[in-house]
Amino acid sequence: MSKFFGKSAVLVSVQSEFDIENFESIDELEELCKTLGIVAVDKVIQRRNKADPVFYLGIGKLKTVREYCQHNRIDLLVVDDELTPVQQRNIEEFMRIKTVDRTQVILEIFSKHATTAEGKLQVEMARLVYELPRLRGKGLELSNQGGGIGTRGPGEKVLELDRRRIKNRINSLKKELIKLKANRDNIRKSRVESGYYIVSIAGYTNAGKSTLLSSLSGEKNILVSDKLFSTLNPTIRRVSLPGGRIVLFSDTVGFIRKLPHTLIEAFHSTLEEILYSDIILMLVDISDPCYKNKIVSSYRVLEEIGVFNKETILVFNKVDLVPSDYLESVRIEYPDAIFISAKLGIGIENLLERISQYTHNSDIYARIKFRYSEKGNILKFSEFIDIDVLVENDGYCVYDICGPEKIVEKILKSIDFVKEGDVR
Repeated sequence: MSKFFGKSAVLVSVQSEFDIENFESIDELEELCKTLGIVAVDKVIQRRNKADPVFYLGIGKLKTVREYCQHNRIDLLVVDDELTPVQQRNIEEFMRIKTVDRTQVILEIFSKHATTAEGKLQVEMARLVYELPRLRGKGLELSNQGGGIGTRGPGEKVLELDRRRIKNRINSLKKELIKLKANRDNIRKSRVESGYYIVSIAGYTNAGKSTLLSSLSGEKNILVSDKLFSTLNPTIRRVSLPGGRIVLFSDTVGFIRKLPHTLIEAFHSTLEEILYSDIILMLVDISDPCYKNKIVSSYRVLEEIGVFNKETILVFNKVDLVPSDYLESVRIEYPDAIFISAKLGIGIENLLERISQYTHNSDIYARIKFRYSEKGNILKFSEFIDIDVLVENDGYCVYDICGPEKIVEKILKSIDFVKEGDVR
């Protein structure tokens, strides 16, 4: 359970201009807080060109918020941006209540949902990188005391000691993550070289990515939750396309506005799964009234992690939650998109057919003539390729095959071809 569970909070945000996306950001912050069990009692938005460098909000607005918090016995002030150490210290001293920013909320959610060894290390490193410049006074209690903790030198202050301990721990975590990244790279290399086409399910957090993977693979043990960031580590599953071709689907961490750079850096090896995919499914919750801005935010995250010129299919999910006339208007606006309900299985066949079209367009073709006894050596590749039987008798076979270049090359190297006149 989160240390913030059950606490009441006021959410505050500074907006430079009157734009609906700004309102979406603080609404999204409310959803993040809800994931931790924080009760948002009120939301305060101040219009100003930029945040105050000392108090984030203007001092007059902050006084009003303080009076409200005191009168209503509010436990937390939650800020919809990443605060500087100076801002956070000044606000807490002025407000006299615990103040957290958007980055802290997201870090807490990631910490709560990290289940694998790598995920826990990634979250710990991101948290320490965030907290290092914010150390003051009493110092910080490390979540893990291992990994190169130093000893106190003569005359060294407690704060200096804490800084040195955290830096050592960060260096230790980086080394551990480099080892895990090497293992992940080897697994990824084997997957890429296997010949399977790889499809990454990307998109905003809570768009239904895990539900879609569960629906496609038929596996019910995949974690499906309506909580934000319920999936932190990639989940890979085999899925059959129409005709029997197998492709690999990957479900990765969800996107969000203002995703902290400390987390992007810590989870880079996880996000890299998208870089090595052949196709990206950009999943969008069509029932979200702000879906257009979330599409923009999702593509922005792809750019941040270096995804360019990759085959991307826009997929609108949760069509069962919107009226038919609204659905039709979105279809007209996005004629190339696929519309599905991962939960009910609506439109899944259309999605798989679109992926099949891509694989066929990317395949290479070959006509091969081989002895009938070699047939088994061809069929062992059947989940990678499509086969069109032209001739098949007791002496020899003629097949048209199409599939990934690496697989077709393997077949051509492994088969003992029949020359003209060699079969009687």
